[in-house]
Amino acid sequence: MRSRFLLGTGIFFLLFLLFFPLTFLGGFQQKWSLFLWGDLAGWIVKNIFTINQSRIDFSSDSSSMLALAMILLTVSVLVVVLVRKKYHQIIIDLSKEIIVLYLAVVLMKYGFDKIFKVQFYLPEPNILYSRFGNLDRDILFWSTMGTSRLYSVSAGALELLAATLILFHKTRLFGLLVSIGILLNIFLINIGFDISVKFFSLILLSMAVFALKDDWIPLYRFLILKQEVKPEGKREISPKFHAIWIFFKTAFVGLSLAVILFPFINSGNFNDDTSERPLLHGAFKNIDVNSDIQYIFFHRNSYLILMDKNEKMVDFHYLQGSKNQLILEDYTNKKTKVNYIYQKKDSLLTLNFGKYMIKTKELNWRTMNAVKPLFHATIEEME
Repeated sequence: MRSRFLLGTGIFFLLFLLFFPLTFLGGFQQKWSLFLWGDLAGWIVKNIFTINQSRIDFSSDSSSMLALAMILLTVSVLVVVLVRKKYHQIIIDLSKEIIVLYLAVVLMKYGFDKIFKVQFYLPEPNILYSRFGNLDRDILFWSTMGTSRLYSVSAGALELLAATLILFHKTRLFGLLVSIGILLNIFLINIGFDISVKFFSLILLSMAVFALKDDWIPLYRFLILKQEVKPEGKREISPKFHAIWIFFKTAFVGLSLAVILFPFINSGNFNDDTSERPLLHGAFKNIDVNSDIQYIFFHRNSYLILMDKNEKMVDFHYLQGSKNQLILEDYTNKKTKVNYIYQKKDSLLTLNFGKYMIKTKELNWRTMNAVKPLFHATIEEME
C-alpha cells in the first residue's frame, strides 16, 4: 500500500512539473498542456466547478489549474494500476531525483529574483500615496517587502543556498530541511496575505516532503526518540544510467541558470530599484485644489493613473505618440490622444485632455519615509 501511494505521488509530481507552465522557462509547457488537456480542463471548469467565464491558461490558483490537477491525479491513479510492482521502486527513485532537480531550479529562480529585487520590487508611486487601509493585503505585503533590499537579498541568498545543497547527495538532507522551512513560510505567507500562488507553493512544499521520504523515520528516531541512527546507503540512479543522468542534470541546471540570468546580464542591471524608468514615471499633484483629481501617477509599466480625493483610481495604458503626446487606452480599447508639456526644471506637467486641462507639480516620492534607506542601531536614534 505504501509503495503504491509513493508511486502515485511521485507520478503526479512528475506530471505536474511536466504540464504546469513555468513562464520563465518559456511557453512550451503551456502550449502542450493546452493541446492535451485544454478542452477537458475547460469542460471540468464549466460543468463541475460551474464557472462559465474562465481563462484556461493553468495559471496558479486558477480554476483551470485545479482542473489540471484533477486530470493529472486521475492519470496518476491509472498509471499506478497499470505499472507492475517490480518497477515501483525504480519509478519512485527516479521521480525523487527529478523532483529534487525541479525544486532546485525553482528555488534558484526565486532566489535570483529576490537578490536582484525583481520579485520584491520597489513600491510604485500610486501605492505610496494610497492610504494603508485602502490597500489589499497582498499589495501591502508585496510593497512592504519591496522597501527593504537587505531582506530581499538575504531571503534570496538563503533560497540559493538551499537549491545548491539539494543538488548534491552529501548535503541533500540538510538542504531539503532548509527548503521545507522556506517553502512552509512561503505557503503560510500566501495563505495569510491572500497571494495567488497558494496551490503552487503547496505543491512545492509537498514535493520537498516527498523528497525526504527515506529520511523521515531516521530523523524521528534521532531527534525525538534520541536513538542512534546508522547511515543507510541511499538509492540512486542505476549505475548504467549514472553518466547519462549526470549529463542531463548538469545540462538542465546550466540551461535553466542561463535562462534565469540572461535578462539581468543582457540589461547590465542587477538591482531593479535602480533600473531605468519611463520619462514621466512618478507622482504629480494637481495644482487646482478645486479639482476632483488629486494626483496623477505614471506607472513603470506604462500606465497612467488618476486618483481623486476619495482615493478612487482610474487607470489607462499609454503609449508615447508624437512628441509631447500620449495615446491612452482604456479597458474597452477606446483610445484618446492627450497632449502634454513637461517642464523638468520646474517639475511642472500640464496634460491637455481636450475639454479640460490639468496642471500638476511633480513630487519627489523617493524621499518618502517608506523608501528611505533608514537604519537605527538604537531606539534613541529614532527620536
